Amino acid sequence: MNRIILLIFSSLLFLSAYAQNQNIKEVDSKKFHQLISAGKGILLDVRTESEFNNGHIANAGQLNYYALDFRRKLLLLPKDQPIYLYCNTGYRSGNAAEILAENGYKNVYNLQHGIMEWNLQNLPVVIETNAHPDTDNKMDFDEYAKLIQSDELVFIDFYAPWCGPCRKMMPMIDSLKIEYHKQVNIVKVNADASKSLIKNMKLIGVPYLALYYKGELLFSKNGAITRDELTEILQANILKYPVTAR
Repeated sequence: MNRIILLIFSSLLFLSAYAQNQNIKEVDSKKFHQLISAGKGILLDVRTESEFNNGHIANAGQLNYYALDFRRKLLLLPKDQPIYLYCNTGYRSGNAAEILAENGYKNVYNLQHGIMEWNLQNLPVVIETNAHPDTDNKMDFDEYAKLIQSDELVFIDFYAPWCGPCRKMMPMIDSLKIEYHKQVNIVKVNADASKSLIKNMKLIGVPYLALYYKGELLFSKNGAITRDELTEILQANILKYPVTAR
C-alpha cells in the first residue's frame, strides 16, 4: 500500500514539473527578437545594473538576479501578459523563468543563450550614457591571434565577473598560474571586456577554456573544470611539448 501511495505521489510530482516546464519557452535570439518586436508583454533583463548599462535590449526593464529581494519583485509581474527574460547566457534568466512557472505564470519566454548569442546575430543593443565598460583582462582579436601562435604552451581561461562557475574556479586558476609559470603561459580573458573577440570566436558562454601550442588547439572545454582534471591535461602536454623556462 505504501508503495502504491509513493508511486502516485511521484507521478503527481513528475506531472507538476512537466506542466511547469511547458509554461517556459526556450527560444533563440532571432525568435526572441521577433516576439518582443510585436510589442506585447514584459521584457526583463535579470543582470546587474552595470551589465545592463553596458548593453541591453531596447525597452527592457532591469532586475538584478543577485539582489536579496529579487524573487519578491519578480513575482510582482502580472500573470496575464507574456514575460520575456534574458541575461548573458540564459542561466540566470532560466532560473528566473522556473520561479515564475512554479508560481503560476503560464507564458514565460527565456532567451536560450542570452545576450551573448544575441550579439553574435548582430541584433541591436542600447548602451547607456553612464556605462562604465569593464577593461580588466581585456583582449582583442589581434592580441589573441598573436598569443596563441607563441612558441610555448598557452592556456586561456575565458571568464566573466558575473559567472558563478568562473568565480569559483578563479583561485584555482591563479594558483596554477603560479605553479606552472615556467612551463605554461596561463592567461585570463574577461569576456565582458573583450566583446569583439568573443563575437569573432562565436562564443555563447563562459567559462570557456582552451590550451594552445604554436597555434594548434590541444584542448578546449565549455564549462567548469576541476583542479585534478586541469592538472592532468597540463602535465600531459608539458611532457609532450617541453618549453624553455620563461
